[in-house]
Amino acid sequence: NAQTRQADAEPSASTLARLYPLPRYEEDWTFLRSTSGSSDFWDFTKFVPFAEDGRFFLSLGGEARETYERFHNTSFGLTTQDADGYLLQRYLLHGDLHYGSKFRFFAELNSSLENGRTGGPRPLIDEDRLDVHQGFVDLVLPSSRPNSAVTLRIGRQELAFGSGRLVALREGPNVPLSFDGIRASLTHAALQVSAFATRPVQNKSGIFDDPPQPGSAFWGVYASRSNLAGLANIDFYYFGLNRQRAIFNQGVGEETRHSLGARFWKTSEHWSFDAEGIYQFGNFGGGTITAWRLADDSAYTFSSIRFHPHVALATDIASGDRDPRDPHLQTFNALFQSGTYSGRAQILGPNNAIRLEPSVALQLAERVTASAGWGFYWRQNAGDGLYGIPGNLIVPANGVSSRYEGSRPIAQVDWEVTRHLSAHLNYIYVLNARFEEQSVHGTHSMSFVSPWITYRF
Repeated sequence: NAQTRQADAEPSASTLARLYPLPRYEEDWTFLRSTSGSSDFWDFTKFVPFAEDGRFFLSLGGEARETYERFHNTSFGLTTQDADGYLLQRYLLHGDLHYGSKFRFFAELNSSLENGRTGGPRPLIDEDRLDVHQGFVDLVLPSSRPNSAVTLRIGRQELAFGSGRLVALREGPNVPLSFDGIRASLTHAALQVSAFATRPVQNKSGIFDDPPQPGSAFWGVYASRSNLAGLANIDFYYFGLNRQRAIFNQGVGEETRHSLGARFWKTSEHWSFDAEGIYQFGNFGGGTITAWRLADDSAYTFSSIRFHPHVALATDIASGDRDPRDPHLQTFNALFQSGTYSGRAQILGPNNAIRLEPSVALQLAERVTASAGWGFYWRQNAGDGLYGIPGNLIVPANGVSSRYEGSRPIAQVDWEVTRHLSAHLNYIYVLNARFEEQSVHGTHSMSFVSPWITYRF
């Protein structure tokens, strides 16, 4: 898992603080201010004081990720095949400058490279030779209320909210995603509220050439209340999206979409659940938008049994368009969602889809976890096609009535070698159903294998 937290075998207070959460701007290394000596090689970079009291300091960090990917029957066999696979490299380097508790400047460079892929790098997600991935200023505003803080963030930044079903870090692809804009965050006891107005950054493959996406805007409010009545955590949110040129099975047009959602979730020693409902409305071309999504991830961990089996069930239903000849659109838009919806291969997104996936994970050793699942997929509406993770139309409906899309057994092994180094292996086999064959003469099967290693400091 790209967001696995790493820790030493015998965690202490300083060990627990020496973690590398995602997003990286959530790190807090101020505990090194009072730590004598060094218990980690990189400690000298994590807290560099410029004043004796330690209130003015710089923290440095980075990441190197090397990934090999190989598809068989790429894109249902519709694109050029690549028998030897290809190498993806991603390098991130950031600096985090703090002046007291009221001012902060965070900057991060990204270099994402692709080598050996037949047909060259895929647009947007494979290559960005060098650019500013993040660069923002945080200003903590005065507050008269105790246990309250208001932070204003201005600049290029990553966004991630809640479950990641609509807004998540783009960790799977080689090139991460960021936004240009402003964000205000309020924290008061168990309540957290964020409001933002941004434009997604358009990735180009050159050097320092990534502008905000023309003709695109993204804004919203996200509120989270933890431990409500001692039962669960609850989130409410609104997201707005405008795209001047959006493509669906129905056609091409300007899209203005509003998303209202609620999420209920809780994690305990054994049981966990994460349920979410989303309603969307707005306008597309000359018609209106009415779409929805219901999803839940529930799991149980047998902590007293050997290997601590973690059994989970994911259910996810998102609406599709009923009739491409009708100007009104019912296709759900997953906005900037997590890329793990259909596995690391990111074959399909949740638009117009029904997903049912049981899975199990085993802790084979203290730092080694193996997991496997089998996902089953249907089109929610036969009048609509299949869409990718970013919402692009992959397989049009073409009048085919078959709704069953296929199934995908998935297996993954994760090894946290050290606090800094992790190794992973992912394999996916795709059993395509009649829809792909009848619509675009797609292949009966696909497969994907990807080992990767990540080093963070």
